[in-house]
Amino acid sequence: MKKLSLILSWILLAGCTTVLELGDKVERAATPPDAVNFFITQPDGSLKSVINDSRIARKVEVTASRKSKTANGFNQFQFDLQNVSYLAQTVKVSYEFLGTDGAVVEKQDGWTNLPFQPGALQTFTAMALDARSVECRLKLMDK
Repeated sequence: MKKLSLILSWILLAGCTTVLELGDKVERAATPPDAVNFFITQPDGSLKSVINDSRIARKVEVTASRKSKTANGFNQFQFDLQNVSYLAQTVKVSYEFLGTDGAVVEKQDGWTNLPFQPGALQTFTAMALDARSVECRLKLMDK
């Protein structure tokens, strides 16, 4: 009897693991590998979100954004990012500066890896070097 219950519990455990692995594969297949979430500052001070990868949205949230001027008169943008999952996370972060017409004026080359401990809050700062840069588009991508 003990052998039978042991064998049945092993089969059940193997089946659950397979279901979890299959669900993860389906979710990854449904999301493009280079899906990027965008957070765009608006002239009225609000933040527009474009979520293309819900996996990142469940891990890291943008909780606040601020715009200020540097001593040289250029715009500086700060974004507060928080790890809302129970595990340590690393996301790729990049940004672009937009002009008044919405066109890209300048951008960061490449991506920055930003590691987070569970519940951690970090501030990411982007400083414009062109006077035409009036808004910022923050880009987040899963590592």
